Amino acid sequence: MTRYLALSGKSTALAIYHKQIGDLVLLESALRRLARATDSAIDLITRSGFQPLVSLMNGVKFRRKPALRRYDVLWCFDDRKKSSFFSFVSQAREKNLLIGPGMAIRWYHRGIFSDITAPDLGRLYIAEFNWRYTELGDSDEFVPPTLHPPPKGWEFPLKSKQYLHVNPTSGWKSKNWTVEKWARTIDTLTKIGIGPIVMTSGAQDWQKEHCEQICRRLKYPIENVSGLTTLENYLSIVWNAKLVLTVEGSAGHIAAAYRHKCVTLFGHTSLTHLHRSTAYSYAISTGKVLGQHCRLEHLPEEPVITAVVELWNADVSAYENTISFRSAESLVRPRGRHCS
Repeated sequence: MTRYLALSGKSTALAIYHKQIGDLVLLESALRRLARATDSAIDLITRSGFQPLVSLMNGVKFRRKPALRRYDVLWCFDDRKKSSFFSFVSQAREKNLLIGPGMAIRWYHRGIFSDITAPDLGRLYIAEFNWRYTELGDSDEFVPPTLHPPPKGWEFPLKSKQYLHVNPTSGWKSKNWTVEKWARTIDTLTKIGIGPIVMTSGAQDWQKEHCEQICRRLKYPIENVSGLTTLENYLSIVWNAKLVLTVEGSAGHIAAAYRHKCVTLFGHTSLTHLHRSTAYSYAISTGKVLGQHCRLEHLPEEPVITAVVELWNADVSAYENTISFRSAESLVRPRGRHCS
């Protein structure tokens, strides 16, 4: 049976994590649990560009690299060599490694960490997985990831207000919906009075090009700022949107952590592990709509439009801090269509 250092009073803790923006949002519940157990802010070593996101987390202090101080406990949450090296050179009485889904235990891990946990993900939401296996001997109940509102100074000079925020890309091309389906969906939503519409993307050339191709096919104008925003701007745009429509990725996780309306499109990635349905957070997946999991390109537009219209008009203010399990997939029946 694993043993963990009992944390009480003003203990000190260091967390290390070097994955993507959305993954870091899903770690927030575990970091918050660690901060409460130590009764002090914890240090987090993560990617240098993620400092704005970390500043929105309660009880977490950003660090780029290890400090000279000695910690009571260290938690590493990924298997990357950089994280392992930082764990090795950091001083801590106890060093723990939590291996998540798809990660491998390497030979050098056993020489660095006093305890290695590699549980099966099962059907757990990844944020709850991270929280559950950050074992601290406390009695806290799981609360989904939560972010503070971004400062007003982070706002991008948008022309639009009370907008639909469309974010058509994530870090992986395989999560893309087709240009044609995006264009038809955006035009339909505009025609029925949902808007204005603001579009964002990451800074990679293929992400910006995907958005440009969508815009070239639109009948109605939108405000396209894809590739022009900083992380601070992006966090602010999500916060100020009336509703976010996105493929599975950081935008959906950030919107959920803000408790803001969001519709997320899922293809072959796991709805069970990457989404927690609430009154303000819907998911549309190929698995439910088409009867089998496949790439997002096969998802039809109709259930997406239906979900956006319903959530756009819904009053979810009473549910901002509660969790329910309604899914927008219940709005449409499986079509019996198959992926090819």
